[in-house]
Amino acid sequence: MPDNLFTMLSAFRPGSAATPFENYCTSGLAYFLKRGHHMLTALITYAAGHPAEPAAIVEVQPRLAEAGVADLLLTFEGGRRILIEVQVEPGADESLLPGLESVAREWAEQPAFVMLGLRAESVPAPWQPVTWHQVAEALEGDPDPVATEFRQFILEDLLGDGEASLDEAIATNKLYAIGGAAIRQAFGPGARYVNSASRPLHGQYRYLGTTFAPDGGDMQYWIGIVNETVPLGEHYHLMLASKEKPVLFPVEQPRATGDWKWAHWTGMGRVVRPITPVEYEGLLERIKAR
Repeated sequence: MPDNLFTMLSAFRPGSAATPFENYCTSGLAYFLKRGHHMLTALITYAAGHPAEPAAIVEVQPRLAEAGVADLLLTFEGGRRILIEVQVEPGADESLLPGLESVAREWAEQPAFVMLGLRAESVPAPWQPVTWHQVAEALEGDPDPVATEFRQFILEDLLGDGEASLDEAIATNKLYAIGGAAIRQAFGPGARYVNSASRPLHGQYRYLGTTFAPDGGDMQYWIGIVNETVPLGEHYHLMLASKEKPVLFPVEQPRATGDWKWAHWTGMGRVVRPITPVEYEGLLERIKAR
């Protein structure tokens, strides 16, 4: 594994089930674990039931024989290992986990299994949960400016604790993070959601946002930004759509989503200032109030 942070962040193994953004988050975490960050190491080893000691080897995207590519593997003195599954959104594909577990159990030292994600509970056995909120807490107060920036990245780009300018909404993960956080806050951990966007054309999107199911059932709602014009322009509106059920303060379906068969739309108007969780919460209330 390379020592340079930027080399680590740029590395990506083809064939992995991880998205580039997920792998970026994993590589950032691995950078600090490789350097023996005390609080992060203690967080992971405590969940695994291991002594709090730095890992001797940190591997991002290691291949585990025929089972495929894992997210993160920590090896300690004496051969003890922790296999870490990294998730950055709910509903992640967990079909590879049984195969990874089977290969890992063939090792001489029985491994521990840790799942890093958004869930604090209800993870499949034998995995033990660690959350990104806990990672951010472990980095709090670290005088290293890189650690401070990584913590801010986790809070804003992954957990949605912040705001996003229109340029950031289009070019970063911040809009998705705000949407996911607002949906979890409004409907609880049982809600399902997935990032969804049109293909970009000359740097612009027809729509960019999050499709979701408040009760964990069929995903029949969408929230995000929609381009104001066709052909695509530089202005967007913050909107919510419902496939079947009416919403409060309905508006006409925007032209940029003309191929959608979703009947009900509502919006906050043109995006002229940074998008915040408060605006998302206001739109989501137009579902809950029905």
